[in-house]
Amino acid sequence: MSTEDALSAAAPGCHCWIPTEDLAPGMVIARPVQGGRGNQLTLRIAVGSSVTTSTIAQLVNKGVECVAVRQDAPLDEAARAAAVARYGQRLAEIFGDQPNDACRPLLDALRACGPSAC
Repeated sequence: MSTEDALSAAAPGCHCWIPTEDLAPGMVIARPVQGGRGNQLTLRIAVGSSVTTSTIAQLVNKGVECVAVRQDAPLDEAARAAAVARYGQRLAEIFGDQPNDACRPLLDALRACGPSAC
C-alpha cells in the first residue's frame, strides 16, 4: 500500500488546511503533522488523532502554521468565503504588497490554486 493510500484509508473524506489558530478541540488530523525548532523534530501527530487544547498549544509553540483536518462535507458558502479571505490575507502577510520578481511565480501559483476546496 502506498503512503497516499494509507493516508486515504486512515482519514477518509475530504480534508481542509486550517490555520493553527482556527483549530478547535475535537477536530481530527487528516495528514501527518511534524514540528520543531531549528533542525530538531520535537513534535509528531499521527493521522486520525483528535485535536485537544494541549495539541493546539504544542502546535503554536513549535511554529506549525496550519494542519489538515478531516472534513466529511464541503464548506457552505459563508465558510468558503471566509476561507478565501483568510487565504488572501495570509498571502499578503507572506509576500507583501509588492513581491519581488523571484517570488511572483510562486504567488501567482498560490493564488491560482486557492485554499482547500472543502
